[in-house]
Amino acid sequence: MFDTIPVHSLPKSLSAVPALRIYRFKNSQGKSTETPENLPITPLPTDTPHRHSYYEILFIEEGQGFHEIDFHSYSVQGTGIHFLTPGQVHLLTFSAPCQGFIVAFSEDFYTFYNPSATSLSKFPFFQTSKRQPILRLSDIERHYFHNILENMVEDHLGNETDQNMLGQYLGLFLQKCAIISQKEVTSYQTSASSVPEIVGRFQELVEKNFREMHEVQQYATILEVSPDYLSKTVKRFLGIQTQEYILNKLLLEAKRLLVFTNLSSKEIAYHIHIEDPSYFGRIFKRKSGLTPNEYRDSVRKSTI
Repeated sequence: MFDTIPVHSLPKSLSAVPALRIYRFKNSQGKSTETPENLPITPLPTDTPHRHSYYEILFIEEGQGFHEIDFHSYSVQGTGIHFLTPGQVHLLTFSAPCQGFIVAFSEDFYTFYNPSATSLSKFPFFQTSKRQPILRLSDIERHYFHNILENMVEDHLGNETDQNMLGQYLGLFLQKCAIISQKEVTSYQTSASSVPEIVGRFQELVEKNFREMHEVQQYATILEVSPDYLSKTVKRFLGIQTQEYILNKLLLEAKRLLVFTNLSSKEIAYHIHIEDPSYFGRIFKRKSGLTPNEYRDSVRKSTI
């Protein structure tokens, strides 16, 4: 067990914008008609709990096993696309060889080459409140995405990589995923475009600042609205109180650290900028029904 959760970062790029990376899975078969042999295998461990500082897309064409994402277990069975956002803790456990592609990219890379496209936070599979991390595909859809990725790999591995082309391929890939996702999930009633911009900006701010910023007033100040207006808007469109939304993010991070590190409850409280460890213990028990240590013991016994 670690004192911190390992964080994987993209290799540094010579260009001003961090480059996109494409890999094969570690347990992919040596020769495959589906995945180019000259595509490198991911150099990072994927079968132990870790997180990324970047976005990641796992396009799985063949394979069996489980994908654990922030305490939720998703089966790997046949074709599907798995989506990960920066900071999520996950690990892959395969029981059969996996064929497919891993696409890793930064938010800066996507926005630089798709300046007028949908922002990443508005895609349903990247949204924090209504995240749909797995997209199942028909055989026709599998071929569609496979062809895009084959073209991306060819350009990615070429002598003169065209980053602009790769960036636009990525935008096309995500737009198509969004179309399929909207069709398949009928319970997703409110489209991303109908959610006010202020709600999306609030979610992005919380995602990046929840460890240090705990108060609604802090977010309202940055967004240049009153705390009351922000709270009412978030409640209307997300169905949760603004303060509870922030608190839920804090407690998810606390749960990650409790299960995947050896940090004490006191150290975790300080890590998420709660100066009173006893208050942290009380609020954790109120929300989860268990003390921090009880939660750690319970989850480790059942899943680790």
